[in-house]
Amino acid sequence: MSTTFWIKTDQLDDEQRMAVENIPETDSFLLKGPAGSGKTNILLLRAKWLTLKRQSNFKIIVFTSSLREFIDQGCMHYGIDPNSTTTQMTFFKSILQEYSVPYELSNNFEADRTLLAGKVMSLIDEKRISDGYCGTLFVDEAQDYTDTELLVFRGLTKRLVLASDSRQSIYKTTHTPELPEKLVKGKIVSLRYHYRSGLKLCKVADAILSDTAAFPRLQGECRYPEAYIPSSVTPVPCENFSLQITAIIDNLTPQLALYPNEKIGVLFPKREQAAEFEALLETSPIVQAIDRIWVDTLHGAKGWEFRAVHLGGCESLSRMGATQKRLIYTGVLRGKTSVHLYYSGRLPGYLDSAMAVLEPPRANPSFDELF
Repeated sequence: MSTTFWIKTDQLDDEQRMAVENIPETDSFLLKGPAGSGKTNILLLRAKWLTLKRQSNFKIIVFTSSLREFIDQGCMHYGIDPNSTTTQMTFFKSILQEYSVPYELSNNFEADRTLLAGKVMSLIDEKRISDGYCGTLFVDEAQDYTDTELLVFRGLTKRLVLASDSRQSIYKTTHTPELPEKLVKGKIVSLRYHYRSGLKLCKVADAILSDTAAFPRLQGECRYPEAYIPSSVTPVPCENFSLQITAIIDNLTPQLALYPNEKIGVLFPKREQAAEFEALLETSPIVQAIDRIWVDTLHGAKGWEFRAVHLGGCESLSRMGATQKRLIYTGVLRGKTSVHLYYSGRLPGYLDSAMAVLEPPRANPSFDELF
């Protein structure tokens, strides 16, 4: 992950620098920007800024335990206490335990997150806990939280810093539009440019979320060094899922040699697909490099970034419901330089059309070809 976290001040553009050092420490604000614009790095640097000011009573809130592992690497890089990072559910549980509030979980994620947030909200409403509870709350992937969760964050701190990109909202339950803006009294820092994903990845992502009214284009603001490290998106059709796994391992082998110091992501729509791949990986010739291969679901890999990404089981996307486009959009943008998409049978129409933007336009079919 050598290029993931910043090491010099000249790696930040003017908008990024402003978010780190030019906003008063008492201000709450919303950081908005596309994938790869540096939002997570800015949250971490702002946390380091507070650490150096001896204002270390802060928490960095992440959505999943997988993302927490990624943020922990950033904390180590920047010299921030990794104990300041937590998932929202762990954070809420710790508050309820601290205030001796009983709760019983059902192991249903949506039900449990609603229960925990509701109980902490009751503490706030009853004035048993105040906005002095935590000095600062940094909330990554703010687009994925519900109204109640965001209102709880607001009620627990005087300084709330949110990082958000609505294009990467991959959960069915989210918040009311414009609520994050209201919670920070309209203080918004917008990041225009993104640096992580290559131009071809951006073109495919833009074609997946093709509604320009709702989803601004990435291509024009791309600052990836395309001339130096050309990007690619490659479809890999296979007869069945077992052959997809074999193809992924075959394609991983040269990449592990080509990118010796960076992680490569292997992501799937479904958890059982990831488990099947992991089982074969354990017996494959590349098992010695397993620590550099991150296997996860598309949901679990949210917030991560990899030099190369392999997206398996793409034929399953059509069964992922209303969030499927944003899910594969987010998966493609986990990659920096290359993405391979593996599928058996047919890709969803929107994804097949998105891949076509990288090819020359095809000639009109003849009348005979229609039959």
